[in-house]
Amino acid sequence: MHISELIASLDELLEARDYKDASYNGLQVAGPEEVKKIATACTASLEAIDAAVEAGCDTLIVHHGLFWKGADPRLIGNYYQRVKALIDGNLNLVAYHLPLDAHMELGNNAVLAHILGGDVVDYIEPGVKQSIGMRVRLAEPLAVKEIAALLCHRLDTKVTLLGNITDDIMIDDLAVCSGSGSSLLDDNKQPNFQALITGDANEQTYHMAVETGTLVFVVGHHASEQLAIGRLGDMLADRFGLEHFASHFTYEKDVPTYTIGPAGSSDED
Repeated sequence: MHISELIASLDELLEARDYKDASYNGLQVAGPEEVKKIATACTASLEAIDAAVEAGCDTLIVHHGLFWKGADPRLIGNYYQRVKALIDGNLNLVAYHLPLDAHMELGNNAVLAHILGGDVVDYIEPGVKQSIGMRVRLAEPLAVKEIAALLCHRLDTKVTLLGNITDDIMIDDLAVCSGSGSSLLDDNKQPNFQALITGDANEQTYHMAVETGTLVFVVGHHASEQLAIGRLGDMLADRFGLEHFASHFTYEKDVPTYTIGPAGSSDED
């Protein structure tokens, strides 16, 4: 298919024009006009670009692209290396940010809900997809440890829990907002959900969790947004007869951490 047909199909599917986004959604770097084999990855990292080129792909579709409104536009340093790798590899770069977060079936938040066997009830602001976050109702209440275990297993990541955690808490009503979604609690003085699943947490998030009695499951930004892009690629491959190469890079799981003791000693966990 022609690259313009692919972009038009994605724009329509993800309703991309309905969002005010910091990302330039759609085609960010032009490559071949004819699309036969796509790659997907969460982020347009040099690692993902090289993997797509090595796999013989002509198009890389990502959640986090290279170009953002208001960002430094200069192609220097590692950004020059990324763009050079795309051009040398004759690779289209396509990015969709908020439209992929908010899609009610394929999006990052919907995927997190499905991992727990939950149903998306509505957007966090009812009927407003631009509010991005979603309200999720579980078919059956789950214990905190059960939710954490499901997220750990399916996302292949570590999960940090914030709040007043006890073994007897059962949860069936959640808010879900992937990536930097802790604002759903940070800016909410009276949350009406039991728990929040998100990628990142701020300093304020811990205090809000404790003081409002809202549990927070922090799974890592990349981990929270790594699955939907692959599902999007599978859907495109099925619909248009394309080959699909899915890149999976798990960054949070095995990052070494160090504890600095009172005497200045350092131990790796």
